[in-house]
Amino acid sequence: MRDIVDIVFKPVPSIERLYLELTNRCNLSCEMCYRQNWNELLGDMSTAILSSIAGEVAVFPDLKEVILGGIGEPTIANNFRQAVELFAGRYDVTVTTNGTTLDEGLIEFLISRGVARIALSVDSTDVQTFAAIRHQNIKGLLESTRQITQRRVNGRPEVIWEFVAMKSTLPYLVETVRKAAQLGVDQIYVSHILPMREESVVETLYHPIMVAETEKIFQAAFMMGLAKGLEVVLPKSELKTDRYCKFVDTQSAVVRWDGQVSSCYRFLHSYPEYVFGRHKLIDAHSFGTLSEQSLLEIWTSPEFMRYRYNVLHGEYASCPDCQWIDGCDMVLRADMDCLGNAPSCGDCLWGRGMTVCP
Repeated sequence: MRDIVDIVFKPVPSIERLYLELTNRCNLSCEMCYRQNWNELLGDMSTAILSSIAGEVAVFPDLKEVILGGIGEPTIANNFRQAVELFAGRYDVTVTTNGTTLDEGLIEFLISRGVARIALSVDSTDVQTFAAIRHQNIKGLLESTRQITQRRVNGRPEVIWEFVAMKSTLPYLVETVRKAAQLGVDQIYVSHILPMREESVVETLYHPIMVAETEKIFQAAFMMGLAKGLEVVLPKSELKTDRYCKFVDTQSAVVRWDGQVSSCYRFLHSYPEYVFGRHKLIDAHSFGTLSEQSLLEIWTSPEFMRYRYNVLHGEYASCPDCQWIDGCDMVLRADMDCLGNAPSCGDCLWGRGMTVCP
């Protein structure tokens, strides 16, 4: 008879990073964004949900950072300033934004409240390229960056630029790093595109569609940052054996605008994606809703604890390495993998280090 091992989980209030999607609305319609191919109800997090989270976080002794982000633009949420007021005095608060709403008054508010870092989407400092992607003028974002770095106190907030590497943006990466250094930016996170539309697949620069110049330009950007005192965080472009989930490893929970609690950004909403050129449907996966349970109850539920354990220890399918992938129907969705794990992380580009976020 074979030995049977049963894993017993000990419920612990161990959240270290809490992501809050204050809204899934946005003031832009960027070419690579989720909302190009989704049909979901739009809304802002209610005052009741936000207040309940603020009251409950005290039970998590290891909580260090609250990230105001998600798929929407947090600064246009009705309760954005309230959220900053609730958390900035107690934790490191990170604001991820497209930067288009950062006028002088909002910048002064964020600095005066001691926000720890501001992450801005800057896919190119070339005027035409940026306009083609974001349908905005890059000059306003550059001016906002300059104002933040010149007015910040004791190095806070840190300023991060997020750059999506595509065939159309790669030629401008080195110059973007140079400009970021001139403006006093602290870090640039470079991420490969995760296509949401079939026509965007040609923009990919990683396995299996790879451009010979990609790594050369990545290294040139890294060396430029090194010379200028700017940290450039680069993605992987090829499949590696190691898998790593930043969300699980840093004990993160993500709260959607309507109170649904997820494990990461990937399972926050339902949408189609093209992974390694294959069409895949992602279904939103919630481990519970704050209208019915507390955040602690959801975090320590057997389902959520087992999910985190399996991801942390690599106990889930590795779809891109599988010899049967071409004949597998399970790889077309993310609700379950062939080992019975739900949801399925087998095709996740974040886990492969190809898509990167702060």
